[in-house]
Amino acid sequence: MLGSGEVLAASSVEQVEFNPAFFQGGAAGKQFDISRFNTGNVVLPGVFRSDVYINGAWIGREELTFAAVDGQPSAQLCLDRSMLVKLGVDVDGIAQKASQAGVVAPPPFPAKPFCADIGIYVPDASATFDSGESKLDIQVPQLYMTRMARGYVSPEHWDDGINAGFVRYNANTYSSKSSGVTNNSGYLGLNSGLNLGEWNFRHNGAYSRDQESAGYQSSATYVQRGFSSLQSEFTGGEIYTSGELFDSVRLRGVTLATDDRMMPDSMTGYAPIVRGVAETNAKVTIRQRGMLLDEITVPPGPFVIEDLFPNGYGGDLEITVTEADGRRRQFIVPFASNAHLLRPGYQRFSLSSGVMADPGLSSHPWLMQGTYQRGLNNVITAYTGGNTSQDYLSELIGAAFNTPIGAVSLDVTASQASVPTLGAMQGQSLQVRYNKNFAETGTNFALGAFRYSTDGFLSPRDAAQLRETVREGGNVDDVGRLRERFDISLSQSFERGSVFLTGSQQEYWNRQSSTVSFTAGYSGSWDRVSYTVTAQRSRDLVSNRSSNQIDLSFSIPIGRGARSPMLSTTLSHGDTQDTARTGVSGVLGERNQINYGASTSYSSGNGSSKTTNADVTYRGQNAETSASYSDGTGYRAASLGVSGGVVVHSGGVILAPELGDTIGIVHATGAEGAGIGSSSNARVGANGYGVVPYLVPYRSNSVELDPKDMSQDVELKTASQNVAPKAGAVVMMGFDTSTGRAMLINAVQADGSPIPFGADVFDEAGTGVGVVGQAGRMFVRTAQDKGELTVRWGEGADAVCRIPFDMSTVAPSPANRSLAQMNGVCRRGA
Repeated sequence: MLGSGEVLAASSVEQVEFNPAFFQGGAAGKQFDISRFNTGNVVLPGVFRSDVYINGAWIGREELTFAAVDGQPSAQLCLDRSMLVKLGVDVDGIAQKASQAGVVAPPPFPAKPFCADIGIYVPDASATFDSGESKLDIQVPQLYMTRMARGYVSPEHWDDGINAGFVRYNANTYSSKSSGVTNNSGYLGLNSGLNLGEWNFRHNGAYSRDQESAGYQSSATYVQRGFSSLQSEFTGGEIYTSGELFDSVRLRGVTLATDDRMMPDSMTGYAPIVRGVAETNAKVTIRQRGMLLDEITVPPGPFVIEDLFPNGYGGDLEITVTEADGRRRQFIVPFASNAHLLRPGYQRFSLSSGVMADPGLSSHPWLMQGTYQRGLNNVITAYTGGNTSQDYLSELIGAAFNTPIGAVSLDVTASQASVPTLGAMQGQSLQVRYNKNFAETGTNFALGAFRYSTDGFLSPRDAAQLRETVREGGNVDDVGRLRERFDISLSQSFERGSVFLTGSQQEYWNRQSSTVSFTAGYSGSWDRVSYTVTAQRSRDLVSNRSSNQIDLSFSIPIGRGARSPMLSTTLSHGDTQDTARTGVSGVLGERNQINYGASTSYSSGNGSSKTTNADVTYRGQNAETSASYSDGTGYRAASLGVSGGVVVHSGGVILAPELGDTIGIVHATGAEGAGIGSSSNARVGANGYGVVPYLVPYRSNSVELDPKDMSQDVELKTASQNVAPKAGAVVMMGFDTSTGRAMLINAVQADGSPIPFGADVFDEAGTGVGVVGQAGRMFVRTAQDKGELTVRWGEGADAVCRIPFDMSTVAPSPANRSLAQMNGVCRRGA
């Protein structure tokens, strides 16, 4: 039997028959009319805007027309040829495919829209409409569907979003005192945006302050817009070239490049994971080509940062870990694109033009860059590109191969540059990349690359730096000319754990030293004990000093509950110091909104020391706040942090604990306190608005509201919606609600007999406000504070009674203090 509000949009409505003897009051001559329940709820003629699903996959929101048809108890769904084509039905091939399958060919589609059972024209197809959820589910045999990539949403269903502005902020202050010297530092990172129509304006920057300097650094200011017809995105302002084929360069200019996110089943981008181990409440600073990307405080123990927004593929991440006692460790996380395989027939391009705006350059030479990639077949992808700048030219040609042992790409770049006093410089650079996921063994080579450059080879940035150094009378050997570079990112899964290795090594023609940064580790578990061992080695190019560190961490839950605290221990061995740390950490709150930790550590080596650490993080409805404190031998350190987002739109201002680049706004009038999604702490505010962070652009996103903590006086008419936003959009999702005073009424008739089960309850305006449940209990919601409810279970005067109510005399329910409860007598007559 169909659920409430659900009907078949077909030629018939499901029929059932109930035995009244099973209902209280259905015997002893007191039977009431239940024939209205024998037929599934019908849909009335009209136009409905509803979510449309085809074979369980969301397609989009459409205006659906239902029309009355003679002989049918329910209005029928109206469809036409163009609508079915949009849904992916192979309209022209149905007759042929039906004959091949031994099915009687259906009649041809009418030229005009038809309001009838879809199964008449598409064999074995059906349509089910749920009016309560505003959802149409169409089932069509796969035989009659055109091939559509999984997860793909057609461009006509992409949501442009609304005009809105937002700011995502991350602020923290860090203070330490060591050997009588106080050091204070502060950081404020901003990612702001303004959406006007289809244009998105963005600005990213950071303010940092310490004992030596203070200032604001803008990392990017630009405007962007997607063009679905070109499957590309236009960006203008302070931008970065993609870095897939060439090293990423920061420009002030414009670029037009293919946006893979618009295509089905394609990669949406790559960002590396930063791993490390902190011995105290430490400050982790992340930079890329001199640009400050992020700065956060982490508690003692292993840390993982996997939510970065790097500016370009061609710049390694420079990680600095500053411990509470002032010690600093630095290492590099390599960042480059994988082997360049594309699907057969798919192409990718980028065109960029502007002036260089690299932080390491005081001059701004112009630069133009173009790249093109195309999948020739299942085995070979060819690609090429070029750069031209002031007294500089480079060309690249290469190919990627899909082999049984993995994806391999091979390319060569030739450069020619003219440098004052040095004359003409020419050279070549050969690069080989490897990428493979061995599913059967759990091995994943996320990145394996080797590059060799001749002595005369220069990148556009190297050539600009070299010319600038000569012009300013500097030493040309201060500009490093890369000779060899090796990158690797490897992981191997086992039954009880996994091993990983990431690293990079660079050799230079004009330097005796090299840059080295490698991190290897193993994570596993035994019974209830989890453990991780990591080894890290790095060497700085300028100082030529190496550092090594080995860390062993293991943890075990204290108790058997889902939120049992974790007891953890970390042992660290470095070049000059050994550290042992033991601590406890855990989560609190219904949605795990509180994270806490406390530990003590002992260090030996260059003098022994003992440190006590404590930290706490609270993720609230409007922001996330954190605090940490370390107290050790001869030093103290503390930090405070807050992060979150602010969204401004025509409906007001919304605060949220987190934002993404593509976000949604929920509007549900009166639904204050309703949870948004299942994992976030975002909620609907007092103004009826809430934020949905991190929507996936150009894909179907299901957004649900949890009514658990909202007022009983508000009802959600629909609890979920789907949306496919464009990249960078701020989309509005309206959830219909009905508002009124909620009451739980326990009522009997004047003679003490129960009110018949299933009877309807109406207010004084004749609007249905509830249904009688078992034992005469009814849940009703009315906009009036005082009045009379009418209960009807039949057509005659003896099948109706009335209950007066006055909310001022109603007591709260013992089980739910926010729900009013009353006992009443339903009397017949006026």
